[in-house]
Amino acid sequence: MDENLKARYLRNPCETLATAFWKEHYFQKPEGISIVLGAADKGTQYFRLIHHLDGLQGAALPDGYTFRDVCLPSEAGLVADVINRCYAGYSQTGENVLIWSKYPVFDNSLWIFIWCKASNSPVALGIADFDSEIKEGSLEWIQVLPERQGEGFGRAVVLELLSRLKDRADFVTVSGEVDNVTNPERLYRKCGFIGDAVWTVHR
Repeated sequence: MDENLKARYLRNPCETLATAFWKEHYFQKPEGISIVLGAADKGTQYFRLIHHLDGLQGAALPDGYTFRDVCLPSEAGLVADVINRCYAGYSQTGENVLIWSKYPVFDNSLWIFIWCKASNSPVALGIADFDSEIKEGSLEWIQVLPERQGEGFGRAVVLELLSRLKDRADFVTVSGEVDNVTNPERLYRKCGFIGDAVWTVHR
């Protein structure tokens, strides 16, 4: 591990790397891709925010709904289905989802559904990672089915994951596309994330 990079990251995660620290060493950046700090006229822009896990709010759900841990491996296909229903053109598979569970930052308690008791099915999904090496939590997938958006389920998922991380992580990071039509940045800021780092990916 690059101790100098680690020290710089811990001082200012969002402006040191475009993704969670563990990914820097686990994944190889594809050739032909450049990622630079700052907004640019060309390229795809991604915000990067941080939560220091102070002043957390409770995650309330309406009657008839509950948080439930994802059961792996049996519900990997269900996770893929929720993601695919939230993104046009996506074709995740249960096999892909199970690969994520092999990552060194996997923690099954950070894979959650918001479950509708009446339909016996999920309306939202949240997946977070926890890097015990530097005590960083990172939100990876926050999905609410399109027909159930605007009902507060996204906020509830985020707050529940933060609550599950607060006794272990020193901070939690999240990133997302700046120009996404669902405006995820607004959701994260409502949940207490802060920062103004923007990274631009050039292909």
